[in-house]
Amino acid sequence: MPSSSALRMTNLDLRADYQLPRTIPQLDRLRGLAILLVLICHLWRVLPPALVEIGQLLWIGVDLFFVLSGFLITGILWDARESKGYFGRFYGRRILRIWPAYTLVLLFAFGLVPLLKRFASGMVLGIPTESLGLWAYLLMIQNFFGKALRGSLILAVTWSLAIEEQFYFVWPAVIRFASRRLILPCLLGAILLEPLLRMGAMHWGISEITIYDNPLTHGDGLLCGAAIAAWLRLAKPKRGLLMAMGTVLLVAGLGAFVLFDPYDVTYHYCSPFVFTAVAALSSGLLLIALVSENTGRILHRSFFMNKQLAFLGFISYSLYLYHFFIFQVIENLKLVAKIDQHNPLHFTQPLMVICGVGFSILIAWISRVTVERAALSKKGIFG
Repeated sequence: MPSSSALRMTNLDLRADYQLPRTIPQLDRLRGLAILLVLICHLWRVLPPALVEIGQLLWIGVDLFFVLSGFLITGILWDARESKGYFGRFYGRRILRIWPAYTLVLLFAFGLVPLLKRFASGMVLGIPTESLGLWAYLLMIQNFFGKALRGSLILAVTWSLAIEEQFYFVWPAVIRFASRRLILPCLLGAILLEPLLRMGAMHWGISEITIYDNPLTHGDGLLCGAAIAAWLRLAKPKRGLLMAMGTVLLVAGLGAFVLFDPYDVTYHYCSPFVFTAVAALSSGLLLIALVSENTGRILHRSFFMNKQLAFLGFISYSLYLYHFFIFQVIENLKLVAKIDQHNPLHFTQPLMVICGVGFSILIAWISRVTVERAALSKKGIFG
């Protein structure tokens, strides 16, 4: 007869082996959290003075996206590595997921905006021409052009998309052909190498923007997410170990992030260990999310299964692509003053921020349930 302790064991017991489910709904909530952090970060200029410093630190939402991407993509590739049509299925489905919304942004930036500038007047004339040619965005190499990309009002945020696409370009081959026993040690070695690469880049006078936008010097998050995916499949850890490791990484990463105090990302993001710290805290949050049922009913339901975060996660990709230009418009003080020539400026701008956020969410949702959903419905053609 099994012991009483054995009878108490369940699949959700911290002493039980962690079993990877087919779907992980908590990840949608983490995507929602990531895009929420990014939205607040890009609104830091209109935040109350007491919150400006905190708002500027929330660029870490992008690195949380990196960890999630590394985890999900590595898991998909790992589970399909022996299947026929491995490369065609992966790249075909990635194209259907990434390019519909991305193409809309390119059409707006290189097609509609030039027409508006030619035939319209007023505030639209303040929109600059894209500093990079269309070819750079089609090849997904815009992140290598640093300051030229940063001058964009519409496509500036696509640097992170380019980093992920460059990761997708090489990582499927690694998962397909590399020894399973070597993948995890190599990933851990690469994670440890990242700060050294940044130190070397700084020593050789490479610009801060180049370090920030380059996958070789800003790859901590993708590597950490990939390492977690590989570790779960190789080690078969207990749920309690995931909880313990997640807590340690979250606390240690947050502590290191605060210690380095990257008040303004434009000056401090090249500190060799800042990205390492953010990747650690994001990885810790991911590990805790995987076993969130063990965090307590209140935390599990209110955060890790939060419906509002799930909705933001559902539209997070298109919202990330579309929001930046809208935010630049609503933060334009000249436009605010023109709209509100009689009321105090501090009344109009918060109202515009609310409208801008709402409009961004609406446009992202429309994109997600029309163009993107139609494209994703065709993924079956790739097997």
